[in-house]
Amino acid sequence: MGSKYNLKDILESGYGDCKSSLKRSSLDDRDKNIANYLCEDEKLEVFDFDLIKDKIANEKKSPDAIYIREKDIYIVEFKNQNPCDMNCKDLQEKFQFAVEFFKTTIKNILDYQFVICLVYKNQGQHKQSQRYKQGLKKIACCALDDENKNSYDNFYSHIITQDTNFYKNNFKELQC
Repeated sequence: MGSKYNLKDILESGYGDCKSSLKRSSLDDRDKNIANYLCEDEKLEVFDFDLIKDKIANEKKSPDAIYIREKDIYIVEFKNQNPCDMNCKDLQEKFQFAVEFFKTTIKNILDYQFVICLVYKNQGQHKQSQRYKQGLKKIACCALDDENKNSYDNFYSHIITQDTNFYKNNFKELQC
């Protein structure tokens, strides 16, 4: 039996029905005729943040998934688009919701390290294009680092914004 302060136990007890796979959490359903996934991993269990948000009847925007690895909590947002097409305000609102959710859900927040993982579509040969480079500048301009310092009170210990290939190469347990 877990401690009342164990985040995984807290989420299991309140949101056990909100579990998903990384693949399902990465679904881009903008085109209702095509199921487009950024990750194919069906083994790694995550909590679907959208389901949690719906369960608590919150109208705010939320990231896609929560992955817990011991004391590291990964807040994952999938974007099946070029970085220059991302909506900065949308990203900031999603990660703000995560801050609010965790600060009200767990009492010993300092026991954990929260990491933003912004996963975007691999651009392949287009990585050298001017549009792609402008997109990377746009992500930097989204000011997630500044938001973390100013609005989120340094809630996130790391912010990783990379394409799917980065995650495949650096997180070998993923089958993306």
